[in-house]
Amino acid sequence: MKKTLLSFAFSLLAVLAFAQLDVQNAKLVSKTGVRKIFNGNEIGVPPQRTSSVVRNMNGNFIGTTMYDLQSNASMSSRIVAHNDGTVSAVWTTMGDNIMSRGTGYNYFDHGDWSFESSSTSRIETELGNTQRAGWGTITTVGNAEIVASHNGTDGLIISICPEKGTNEWTFTKLKGPQLVHGSSTNTTLLWPSITSTGNIIHLIACTDNDTNFSYQGINVCLLYYRGTYDATTNEITWESPRIVGDVTSEEVPRFSGDSYAVAAKGNTVAIAVKPGMYYDAFLWKSTDAGVNFTKTVFSEAPMKGDTAFYDDGSLAVAVGDDGIVHIAAGTYYAYTRLTSDTMTWYPGYGYLYYWNETMPPITRTDQSFKDPETLSAAGYGVFEELELTCDTARWIVSGWGVNAYPEYGDGPVSMPQLVAENGNVYLVYVAILEYPFVDVVNSKYYRGVFASKSTNNGASFGDNSWLSYNKDCYYLNSWELFPFDSLVMSEFREDLYTEGECVFPAVAPHLVNGDIKMIWQVDYNAGSDIKDKETTIAEDGSYIYYFQMNADSIGIYNNTNEVCQGLWIDPTGISNKTISGIKMYPNPASESVNLTFSAEIAEKGVVSVMNLMGQTIYTQNVEITEGYNMVTIPVKQFNAGVYMVTMRTNTGISTQKLIVK
Repeated sequence: MKKTLLSFAFSLLAVLAFAQLDVQNAKLVSKTGVRKIFNGNEIGVPPQRTSSVVRNMNGNFIGTTMYDLQSNASMSSRIVAHNDGTVSAVWTTMGDNIMSRGTGYNYFDHGDWSFESSSTSRIETELGNTQRAGWGTITTVGNAEIVASHNGTDGLIISICPEKGTNEWTFTKLKGPQLVHGSSTNTTLLWPSITSTGNIIHLIACTDNDTNFSYQGINVCLLYYRGTYDATTNEITWESPRIVGDVTSEEVPRFSGDSYAVAAKGNTVAIAVKPGMYYDAFLWKSTDAGVNFTKTVFSEAPMKGDTAFYDDGSLAVAVGDDGIVHIAAGTYYAYTRLTSDTMTWYPGYGYLYYWNETMPPITRTDQSFKDPETLSAAGYGVFEELELTCDTARWIVSGWGVNAYPEYGDGPVSMPQLVAENGNVYLVYVAILEYPFVDVVNSKYYRGVFASKSTNNGASFGDNSWLSYNKDCYYLNSWELFPFDSLVMSEFREDLYTEGECVFPAVAPHLVNGDIKMIWQVDYNAGSDIKDKETTIAEDGSYIYYFQMNADSIGIYNNTNEVCQGLWIDPTGISNKTISGIKMYPNPASESVNLTFSAEIAEKGVVSVMNLMGQTIYTQNVEITEGYNMVTIPVKQFNAGVYMVTMRTNTGISTQKLIVK
């Protein structure tokens, strides 16, 4: 199992320092080898700005938003796949002012998405422009769509559309328990997540995060609401709330917003919760449609004061056909202090783990009990950053330091989503990408969406698919050529999809006709792109992208073990596979490198080598013969570093990365 190095340190209260890896050619460094703990005194070397990657991709951009944060941690239910092949999707949308924030909505009716993608088009429009909303989450009962969103003031907005896809909503208010502080009262509910079984609605949400208001001694208290939907009256009758996990204030004095997930199937309801960094993660499960629950701690927390892997609060939960609950959770590496609530955080070092009810709980033994090697050896699923360029090393840019990783508060492999059906488990997650898939404008690493599947009910997982990757890549030297600063997508831009930041995936909770369906947020600026901290308005717009595929293709489609073989083909690329199987060895090289490939036709070609400054330092004319070919390139006179080797023919161009040592 590959281990990655730490990238930088970050304090919850303030930036303490940034860590720097050994420099190769003062541009790129390799994240491989042995774990290293940094002391915060390392000095970075400024990166050299190089090309980013842009790609063409035909797809569905179903919405836009100027609100660049779809969740604080776990993604709630944002997409529903109906049995008739239609799809409903929601997201937090916003225009250029905070009062326009609300629930974006679109509906796929077999042939097309029905509604405009304007950032100001929201479900709650009829409530007036003074009613801010957000965190919309969707479920269905029969043909009715039910959306819960919070307004941050007095409860949840419950929007009901009795006939899916018509976009005709009625509104009611679900208020929280009345909390009292002096002469003030508070019924706020925040960050909801919703699901359903039959006509029973299962909803979880937190009480207000104002420290003056607590519910039964718990500030930001996670509550469970059970409701019954009546299609005749188009109304939901809600039962009195319960504290999730039946915990007391001594057990959990405070929950963390969005650090929970809910799923249901049949009469089984599962709520996975990570109350906070220092508290054990637990499963709250019902087998009678939410009447009674039992609590199971599935993952204990490291002791305060440890340098260890801590759960980052990003969770996913699914219920299998057999009633078994499946959970995935992200982690990051941190050092916590016994005498305060500050910590040193290493968000460049972490992984995603998978657990189900057939496995023993992850219990605290020593400081290394949550190391990825320890969990993997014990039979738990472990997913780390993927090596995407077929050179056995992960490449990062030297000197980017503390702001290089997007600031979502989670680890480098996180934001999971799960589906469990027919003995199969489908996992979708987000992971940090390596160079050259980076945001050179903002000096940050992009994230991509990946997937893996298990065909033995979670006992083991197969290969990974890079869902947000497309093989038609080419280099872009200047973003000025494609200024994505407008939410109005021209006809040209609709087909242009950059490598970009792909985050916040939401997956429909069940397959339809064997297809898995999902949405995610696409942003051309890595990280939380907020220009106004008070209103959370983004500098540029983000897009909501819809994606579906046959679930059996997971691990085959864009297989991460093979994707690098076609990684550098540009849009005019070597057509009809007239040249295929391009490989270079040895790589890294010191004396010479062999470029091998197969050709379907005889033709002329040119091999060139370019440095990261964009300068061509070597060219060679070649006579390509039908069948196997090998071209030898002398590299002894090259300076140590990273180069791009390009094969150009009459039918296209393909480029591979070369490392000279």
